[in-house]
Amino acid sequence: MPIFKNKARLAVLLGSTLLLWGQPSAAQEDDDEPQAETKRITKQKTDPGDETTGNVAASEADQAAIQAATAVLSEYLDVLKAKKWDKARGLTHPLTMKQIANTKKRLGEERASMAPWFWAKGSFYLTNYKIDKVSPAMDGTIVAKTLEDSFQVQEKGVLSGEKAAYLLGRSGGKWYVVDKKSEADGFTKDAIHLGYKGYFDPVSK
Repeated sequence: MPIFKNKARLAVLLGSTLLLWGQPSAAQEDDDEPQAETKRITKQKTDPGDETTGNVAASEADQAAIQAATAVLSEYLDVLKAKKWDKARGLTHPLTMKQIANTKKRLGEERASMAPWFWAKGSFYLTNYKIDKVSPAMDGTIVAKTLEDSFQVQEKGVLSGEKAAYLLGRSGGKWYVVDKKSEADGFTKDAIHLGYKGYFDPVSK
């Protein structure tokens, strides 16, 4: 064994060795992950035929918003399945309802993505759904991605696995379903911030 004449050099080498021994392995790091600030939350199924999965939230506030918005969206989609249109209107943002009314004035019918009662008459209606991902978005909103099955009235068959995205937000302290698109890409930061002015409660900083 070499003799270290320089005590300072020996101390550095010993300290480096202990430091290497003390570093956790990749498996240990994975075991510690649930205690990190960013946690993965999983929502329970809201219906035997409906599945809801959670998402990584950056804070407790985000987690609470995700839970509240997911509960409202699940209720909304459940009442669509049951064709309880009055309850669906009550879960729809008031300004969205005004837009639907304006569409009816302009076109003579409520031909809007957020008017499922219109489409159920002769086009399609929801039969099943899965909430696939729910994420915090701009101005305190939540964007939820879904996979949906719908009965096609004219074809008399079920179309399965259609992708959709919903925007949810708070107004007057209450969560509402604000809008629906065929894909989540339409709900970008700019689209939310510029396209829905006056819809949401101010976000506390």
